[in-house]
Amino acid sequence: MAQHFLSSSTYRDFTIDMIYGMSDKDIHDLFCRLRWGSQTHQACPGCGAWDNHYVLPNRQQWRCKACRRQFSVTSATMFASHKKSLRTIAILAFYFVTSVKGVAGVHLCRLSNYSNKGANIMIGKFREALMRSQDLRPLAGTVHIDGGYFGGKPRKPNRRGRRNNQLIADRISGNATGRRKPWHATGTTRSNWERRVKDRRVVMTLRETGDIGKGAVRSISVVALAESGPVVTELIRRYVSPCATIMTDENTAYAMVSATNDHFTVNHQVEWSTPEGVNENQAESYFSRLRRWEYGIGHGIRKTYLADLSCEMAWREDVRRRTIGQKFEELLTKGLTTGYSRWWRGYYQGKHRGTEILMNEGLDQATS
Repeated sequence: MAQHFLSSSTYRDFTIDMIYGMSDKDIHDLFCRLRWGSQTHQACPGCGAWDNHYVLPNRQQWRCKACRRQFSVTSATMFASHKKSLRTIAILAFYFVTSVKGVAGVHLCRLSNYSNKGANIMIGKFREALMRSQDLRPLAGTVHIDGGYFGGKPRKPNRRGRRNNQLIADRISGNATGRRKPWHATGTTRSNWERRVKDRRVVMTLRETGDIGKGAVRSISVVALAESGPVVTELIRRYVSPCATIMTDENTAYAMVSATNDHFTVNHQVEWSTPEGVNENQAESYFSRLRRWEYGIGHGIRKTYLADLSCEMAWREDVRRRTIGQKFEELLTKGLTTGYSRWWRGYYQGKHRGTEILMNEGLDQATS
């Protein structure tokens, strides 16, 4: 029996022992290489001058030969003004990439020298770096599209078969209309049911498949209010090439897809894949990973940062066949090359984003 890639020594090409075994200079050189691709030359974040700038060894900084600005390897990056050591940041990045279903901030604070809030801020910065650096070029080849609803789940009633108190009161007073409300079927209250309508969001995922047996190679995910025809039409216009072949389920929201692309559907009430091979299993694979985070890691999803989380899971799906070292270096490279954090810089001072990112507000704005 062939050994699974995730269990092989090839996959484990980078370990936590290697981080602890590196000297402070080795860690600093690693960050320099990932940011600038060089150990001798640096790009000044102020004027952009590329040179072998003056070294300030006691502070691990440089002075620009052009504008005289002092800068470090984390200046003007996601990790700017960091209070923890570069080693601690590297350790958090390692735990982030080796947690296949994501990692909770409260768990990271037990493993590293971070508070719960500090660990969650670092996770937020990692997600922001992934979100702002994702590849949004139109998908080609065969594309699987589907939507899944997350968040806004009504709380279960205390007792099975519980009837709504207001319904009983209406019957006693003679004001009953005879029509059952949606929340009556679940035995819950109206306010509990309306929480579902208010907080529930749909994550739309589009996944370009690769060779047979290789799964998806590139994914794009966005958050919308509903899985509807206009949402699907706009998604395809933005992110799918006109020459691509699209596979979806039988949802009526995809009725107009055939007007722009070759379109095949699978009826999930009957089967997951047709005898001809029509399926959208790559989209279901993505939702499986996201729901494992919801049930086993986060124990709930909040709409404010759902777009960030969905992009993280899309990245995890796309790099699932890469080694630990490759994922570790890619994550740190994104964090070192996407500029200042827009949503987490100044979080301790009360500068919170506070608003969710929906598709109709433009994912392109978040990544620009």
